[in-house]
Amino acid sequence: MNAEAFVIEMPLKAGYAAAGHSLATRSGIIVRIATDGLAGWGEFVEIPGYSRETVETALASLSGAPVTHSNPMAIAALRTAELDLEAKQRGEPLTVLLGGEPGPVESGAVVARFGDLAGTLEEAAARLADGYRKIKVKIGPGFDVEVLAALRSAHPGIPMAADANGSYQPGAVPSAIDEAGLLYLEQPYAPETPWDAFARLRADLATPICLDESITGPPTLRAAIAGGACDIINLKPARFTGLRPARELHDMAVEAGLGLVAGGLLETGVGRAATAALARLPGFTFPADLSASDRYWERDLTDPPWTLDDGNLTISDGAGIGVEVDTDFLEEVTVSHHSVGR
Repeated sequence: MNAEAFVIEMPLKAGYAAAGHSLATRSGIIVRIATDGLAGWGEFVEIPGYSRETVETALASLSGAPVTHSNPMAIAALRTAELDLEAKQRGEPLTVLLGGEPGPVESGAVVARFGDLAGTLEEAAARLADGYRKIKVKIGPGFDVEVLAALRSAHPGIPMAADANGSYQPGAVPSAIDEAGLLYLEQPYAPETPWDAFARLRADLATPICLDESITGPPTLRAAIAGGACDIINLKPARFTGLRPARELHDMAVEAGLGLVAGGLLETGVGRAATAALARLPGFTFPADLSASDRYWERDLTDPPWTLDDGNLTISDGAGIGVEVDTDFLEEVTVSHHSVGR
């Protein structure tokens, strides 16, 4: 069995700006595991300001070298490649291996133009014209009530959420956010904020509270549930060392009566396929934060590219992730190539 890591750099079609981080080019790693004529694929994404993981620490973790902190997203890339390979060996779609079924996934668009009111309004209108079922806008201190009010005025009936990426101090979320009629407010406080601060915010706001970065695995999810800290979880499998641990969190959230949204991390079609496979599980109650290939990329790494059809992405009934990797284009965007120890 051969395991490889392709370090890639891909320019985004448009800038991506949230409270605390912004990107114009996205670096990452594509992991390939091959045996007996079959290959499984996974993806690691580097997002400075969102995670401490970098391409360098991910490569070290994948090779078994010492690292100064855990690298769950690197491990998730490897585990996803293994699971994709397993599904292909069984001849079944990856979503079936997880307990789901092929079919459509309702898709929402993330509008990340923090600090740019005109740009946010323009992009939201464009994404709605594309057919996306939900808009999630990046907000934070100084860029919140005004932009949400403007969006709601321009699009009175759209399903809309907001993501603060942990940028508010406890007690500083404006109560006027309720006037926007949001599906949820995601990660208002920093991940290390005590659960009771989130619980107080839930009591003060009519808007449901969604947690993302605060949930790092089963122990934190159990604690958040016990502390009454949230109504909804944004479940990004890349953050939890892979799809099977994410499935465990899905089951815990469903049992606790929490809402679920499947979240992405600016992945190419490789990582998007893994998250979409998870999003086909019953229990996801909101359109996924997953976009078509042409949302961020002039050319994606998968063939066929992911496309939007009546507001949905469709999960293939083909084996594994259901799409082929465009290996010629992968070579074009690869800046270095490494063997991976397993």
